[in-house]
This record gives sequence, C-alpha cells and structure tokens, in this order.
Amino acid sequence: MTSASLLPLLCLCLLALSHSFSTPYLPDGKYRVVKQGRLAYTSTTSLFVKDKWDLLIDEEEDDDLQFDGGPPVPRDMKYNMFNINRQREHFVSIKGIAGKDLTNDVYARDPETDTFWFIGKVARVSDIPIEKCIARQWAMVEEHSARLRPTELYPKWGSLQLWAAPGDSEVDVAYCRPEIQFIQMFRDVDGSSEVRNMEVGFQGELYENEEEGFRTIRTDDGKAVKQEIQSSPKQPTEAQLDEMMKVLNDVEANSGEQ
Repeated sequence: MTSASLLPLLCLCLLALSHSFSTPYLPDGKYRVVKQGRLAYTSTTSLFVKDKWDLLIDEEEDDDLQFDGGPPVPRDMKYNMFNINRQREHFVSIKGIAGKDLTNDVYARDPETDTFWFIGKVARVSDIPIEKCIARQWAMVEEHSARLRPTELYPKWGSLQLWAAPGDSEVDVAYCRPEIQFIQMFRDVDGSSEVRNMEVGFQGELYENEEEGFRTIRTDDGKAVKQEIQSSPKQPTEAQLDEMMKVLNDVEANSGEQ
C-alpha cells in the first residue's frame, strides 16, 4: 500500500482521536482532558439508575476526574469501587461493634449557600477523633458529595465544606432540634495521614426511586435556622418519616427560591 493511499486513513484516525477527548471546565479556572462519556455529570438533581453506582463512578476514570490544584489523593482514598467497598465494610464493622456512638452523619455545603446536603456517614475506632476520621477520608467523601449532587456541589468540588453531626440524627435534624449542632471539619488535620484506613469507615448516601435527597438549612455555625418542630408522642412510621422529609425539602426549596 502506497503512502498516498494511507493518507486518507491516517486523517480519519486523527479525526476520531480528536473527538474522543473533551476539556470540561473545572472549579478555579482549571481544565483537564478527560475521555468523553466518562464524566459522571448530569443536569438533574436526582441520581437513580438500575445500578445505583452507574452515574457515580467508572472504574477507569479515577485519574481523569481528580480535582486539579488540590493536594495529592492517597492511593487508598481514590474514588474507585475497591476503596469505596472497603471503607463501607469498615464502617459497618465499626458500627456493629461500637454502635452509633462512634459514628457521625456527614453533610456537604457549598460555602456560598446555607444549604447542607446529607451525603453519608463515617465511623471510627475509639482513639480516633472525628476530625482525623474525616480528614483521612476527605478526598473520597468530598468527591462522593460532588458526584451525588452534580448541580449543587460539583461546581465547588475542591472548596466544599464538610460538616459532622451526631450519628443517626437525621430525624432530629428534620425536627430542627436545637441541641443538634453541626461541626465544621477540615481537610488538613495534624496526624490524620497516620490513621490506618481500617480504623475509619465511610458509607456514602445513594438515591433510590427518584429520591430528592435530604438537605437542611443551617447557620454558619451549624445551628438550625428554623424553630423546633414539636413531634407527637407516637413515633412516626418509616413511610410517614419519608413523607415528612419530602415536605420539609419542598418547603426549604421554596424558601430558597424567594
């Protein structure tokens, strides 16, 4: 085959290669070349698919989606299924032994808003403080937040705030109990890099059946904005609790638009 006859084929190959890459905009003016079709971003606020992880992760994309300009991500905290499953198993094991006393609910916040999104739970062994627990898993937790809420949180990936609340306190948060105060966590905590991954765990929130996700409005110091909602002596059923969460979310969404 002559070089002249190879030229059209070469041009087609180069054209196909150029279309297999795109340069999406990332926070702080950063650009990265990522393979087209791997970016788990959607304009909707609900993630629900046959496999709940389908829109959250691609096994081959962890390097492509790493936030530019941030600190290096520890290998065992990169957002891939192996690490995610391991930290979820650690969460379940620690909670199974210690109960909820060594667990915390985690919320993510765009620092320019007053909306705190529930994005999962963490657990730790008794000699690890919550600050080190979240700092050690920061990269995984923040990236999960950005993927879970692509419209609200993804644009601020790299500068998101993470806040800790008492473990299994979603109902108290929904009722605006004044004793429930969120505590802001930080990425850099002395000694956090020395924590072994088996000493901490993370169980990320996932949406099913077109869930809208649980969110709450808080002050800059983590306190409830609205007055406490008085509950009835009878404990609500799970279905009633889900309905109440939906009503509260609708009210907060409407108040945010005003």
